[in-house]
Amino acid sequence: MKGSKYQIFRFIVSGLISTCINFFLYNLIYLIFKNLIFASIFGYSIGLLTSFILAKIWVFRDNSQKKILKSFLIFCIIYFLGGLEMSLIIIFMNQLLINYRLSWLCGTFFAALNNYLGSKYFLFKK
Repeated sequence: MKGSKYQIFRFIVSGLISTCINFFLYNLIYLIFKNLIFASIFGYSIGLLTSFILAKIWVFRDNSQKKILKSFLIFCIIYFLGGLEMSLIIIFMNQLLINYRLSWLCGTFFAALNNYLGSKYFLFKK
């Protein structure tokens, strides 16, 4: 795998890693504190931070001297827009298909595409 294909593969793998960390911590925190909201926020936050670190270091190999806080804020905005887009697509597709699982897959695909392209062309552009 060369160039962009390898980068897309790394993006998918980093997403899976971040999601697993999110899910693991979500479960762990819920088991300890029995608080669903705290567990959700904590797991998601650490998953997002993991995703940012992997994207910067491994996926896009960004060595720039940009301020890390500013970069993370832009990353969060890109991923927030992806989450919003995902939610809207799920709602729309579920109205058409009446299949929440397929609707979720469609929403996830477009959110991941948004997150990849946003990160590649707005945040980690070279």
